[in-house]
Amino acid sequence: MPKFVKSSLVDQIFDYLQSEILKGTWAPGEKLPSETELAASLDVSRMSLRSAIQRCCAMGLTETRVGEGTFVRDFNLRSYFTELYRLKLLGRNPNEINDMRAILQLGSVRLAMTDSISQEKIGKLEELFHQMEAAANRRDLPKFHELDSDFHRLICSLGNNELLFLIYELAELTDDVMHHNVEKSVAAFQGFSRIMEHHRELVESIKAYDMDRFTKAIMGSRKRSSSYYPNL
Repeated sequence: MPKFVKSSLVDQIFDYLQSEILKGTWAPGEKLPSETELAASLDVSRMSLRSAIQRCCAMGLTETRVGEGTFVRDFNLRSYFTELYRLKLLGRNPNEINDMRAILQLGSVRLAMTDSISQEKIGKLEELFHQMEAAANRRDLPKFHELDSDFHRLICSLGNNELLFLIYELAELTDDVMHHNVEKSVAAFQGFSRIMEHHRELVESIKAYDMDRFTKAIMGSRKRSSSYYPNL
């Protein structure tokens, strides 16, 4: 077992635990050794170890269950960013989240249009649009939210860039704001007509490989959305 110096001891313990978890010493779902056992093996105090474990929990690497112990979580970027968001360590400004969504979609479609977009994905985009239209006609807001999220995730997959898509897939950061955007638009325009017009323009501009038209639609939506949060 490694020896730790007293300066930044908690940081060093955290770095060690993080490293061991990420390299698989303890598998997802596996229980860590007890605090007494682990502190003794690392030759550190239980207080310092507990602080490091609390940091692992805050970062989404582990979870502590009362009466059971600390267990390794199935770590991924989504849980990591979600935890930062929950702890208010990451910006929660809806306009910043709208900007992030706009930039990622613009980048994805720009990549897609420099190559080629599969007809299968275009067909799926059209299918989602028609399903959204049906949900809007029924005024089924929960279903519309679900389809709207799938629609924009599909747009962000067009560029075939896994990292870009993964960043967009941090749904906990974006879905709440997307839902509020829709609800505010429905209230402002007294129905779904403006939203559906926007989504139709996205589909048609992608089918036409018209980046300028797609950009205009995305930036127009961004401008409308920013007006929903005037006090930020």
